[in-house]
Amino acid sequence: MKKLGIAIVVVALLPAAYLVFAWANPIEFAPTVDHDSSVPSIVLNDYKFHSQTIGDAENPVIIALHGGPGGDYRNLLPTAPLANDNLLVFYDQRMTGLSSRQFDGEISLKSYFDDLDAFVDHFGRGRKVVLLGHSWGAMMASGYVGMHPQKVSKIILIEPGIMRPDLATAFTEAQGGPGWDAYPYLALVWLNSLRVDISRDRYAREDYMISNAYKYIGGQGVHCGDVIPANFEGWRASRKVLDENIIAYARDPELFARLDFISDAHKFEGETLFLASSCNTVYGAEYQEQHLPYFQNAKLEIVEDAGHFIFYDQPERSLHLIREFLR
Repeated sequence: MKKLGIAIVVVALLPAAYLVFAWANPIEFAPTVDHDSSVPSIVLNDYKFHSQTIGDAENPVIIALHGGPGGDYRNLLPTAPLANDNLLVFYDQRMTGLSSRQFDGEISLKSYFDDLDAFVDHFGRGRKVVLLGHSWGAMMASGYVGMHPQKVSKIILIEPGIMRPDLATAFTEAQGGPGWDAYPYLALVWLNSLRVDISRDRYAREDYMISNAYKYIGGQGVHCGDVIPANFEGWRASRKVLDENIIAYARDPELFARLDFISDAHKFEGETLFLASSCNTVYGAEYQEQHLPYFQNAKLEIVEDAGHFIFYDQPERSLHLIREFLR
């Protein structure tokens, strides 16, 4: 009986002991441009973005649009070899990645497109640009050319998700929560989040949780072997952006029904390249084929032995297809 009492006391003290450990061993999670001057940045639309360019400014401009909403451009850096012949422009979208968290307004679709337009005007300098979008970024690129077809020469769309609700049945039906085997890992992520310092960055703890939980959520039917590539990298996801976009649209059927990134794509006269992966059975090749008729001049290429993050699974093949398209 005495041993049982001691065990109960020990178990009861564990949470308190961990809180003391968390207080004594804080984590400064992925400092943004607000707190780390070494992070490259640019101010557009009165907002400080984490952004960098690679290549000669006189070459054709490619603006890379990362996935999410709420991801960052780190997983698009494998496209850097394209800078041999182009100026590559990367940026973390508003309130995502290492971009500023000094913004309390609503993150709307309009704000995304207004920001993209600012990057196009700033780096294009009156020239047409190429847009390269992955997943959510591909949805953005498609929507943007319907608004500003005269500002873009070509677009590269890598497995966009919901272009319009009536085209996205396969995508929405495949979405689900984590499996039971993931919950111990998610619990550990939550515990470690208690160590995150929020004294200077009130979003850091929630961003830490969503950033580290991502690798344990989803992936079934999307990646080769249903596993995110081991070398996949990201800086920092955004809980605020996730809440105000994905979660908000999922909870409001009327809001969701108004999503449309493709109906005006026919206004774009330039060439469009869709890239799909063979391992993605949810929104891979078959899913992307339905989008082709909405564009004047579009083609689809399939990257074999690759999942949704094609630049990690098959970088050389992916870049070869893009170079051929750009020629």
